[in-house]
Amino acid sequence: MTPSIRRATFLAGVGSAAAIRPLGAFAQSSGLAPVRMSINVHFFSYLPVFVAVDRGYFRDAGIDLQITRYNGSSNSQLPFIANGQLDVTPVVAGPPLFNQAAQGFGAKLVASIAGAHAGYQGTSVLVVRKDLWESGAIRKPADLRGRRVDGAALGSPVECLALHAIEQGGLKISDVQYAAKERRPSDQVTALVNKAIDVQGTTEPTAAVMEAKGYGVRWLGYGDVIPWFQETYFAASAGILKEHPEVVQRFLVAYLRGVGDVAKSGPKWDAAEVSTLAKWSGVDADVIEKIGGPPYVEYFGTVDPASLEKTQQFWAGRGLIKQPVAVAGLVDGAPLAEARRTLKIR
Repeated sequence: MTPSIRRATFLAGVGSAAAIRPLGAFAQSSGLAPVRMSINVHFFSYLPVFVAVDRGYFRDAGIDLQITRYNGSSNSQLPFIANGQLDVTPVVAGPPLFNQAAQGFGAKLVASIAGAHAGYQGTSVLVVRKDLWESGAIRKPADLRGRRVDGAALGSPVECLALHAIEQGGLKISDVQYAAKERRPSDQVTALVNKAIDVQGTTEPTAAVMEAKGYGVRWLGYGDVIPWFQETYFAASAGILKEHPEVVQRFLVAYLRGVGDVAKSGPKWDAAEVSTLAKWSGVDADVIEKIGGPPYVEYFGTVDPASLEKTQQFWAGRGLIKQPVAVAGLVDGAPLAEARRTLKIR
C-alpha cells in the first residue's frame, strides 16, 4: 500500500473520537496505566510523540506517560529498557540493540518512528564548515579525504550516515581524520566555529541552527547516502510485554494518532507542528521552518526487517556487534497489530 493510500485509510480511521472511545472509557473507569519513557527532546524524529503528548492522546488511551528527558544518543537508554527501569522508549538500530538481544535481555522493538524517504527531510545531517563550503573545498564525498570528520556518538545513526558517506566517496576511514564524539549541540557548534572539525555529523534541528547562525552548511542526509535506512523505533521492556501487553497496545494507539496528525501535512511543515517542535526542543520556530518539513513517519509503526538486517551487518563489520542475532527475534509485532486494528489502519 502506498503512503498516500495508507494516510487516507489512517485518517478515515481516526477522524472521530469514536475510534478511541472504548480506550478513553477504560481510562476513566480504571485509572491511567503508568508508562515510563525517556526521550531526547532535541531530536526532531520524535515529533509525533510530542504531538501525541500535547494533544492528550496518551491520556485518551488510558496512559500516564512518565517522561524522563536526557541528552545524547538513545543508545545510552538501552540498558534501562533492557533491565526494566523503562517501559517503552525510542531507540535506534545501534550496536546496543543487537547486543542486548544476544545477551538475552529481551527488549523488543514494537514500532518504527522515523527514517529515510524521498521528498522528506532527513533527521541526521552532515554539516560542512561554512568557509570550506564557500570555497568549494567540499562538495562531494570524495572531498572528505584528509578532512576532520566527526560522526557524533559511536554506533549512532549519525555515525552510520558519516561512515557510509566516507565509503560513498571511495574512501577508507584511514583516508580521513575521523572521530565519533558524543557532544552536546552547543559543543558541536563550538567545534565548527573553532575549526576543530571540518564536517560535523548532527541531528535536526541542531543542523538548522548551525546553518541559520552561519557556522556551517547542511550537506548530506539519509536520502543522499543511505535511502534504505529506517532510523528510530520504539522498544518495550520484556516485563511490560509479558505482564501488560495491552498497555503497550494502548501506548501505540496514542502514538499512531500523533503520526496521523503529522502525516496530514505530508513533507511540508504545518504551523502547529513547528510550534510543537519549538516548544519541546527550545529552538526558535523560524529556525525550525528552515529544516523544510517534518521527518518521514508514514511507516505507521511498521518495522522494516531488511533495514534492520542491513544495519546489523554494517555494525558487525565495524566490530561493534560480536554475535549477530535473527532480526525477526528483535520484534514483537502483536501490540502494533492490535493498535492498527483499533485505528482501522490496513
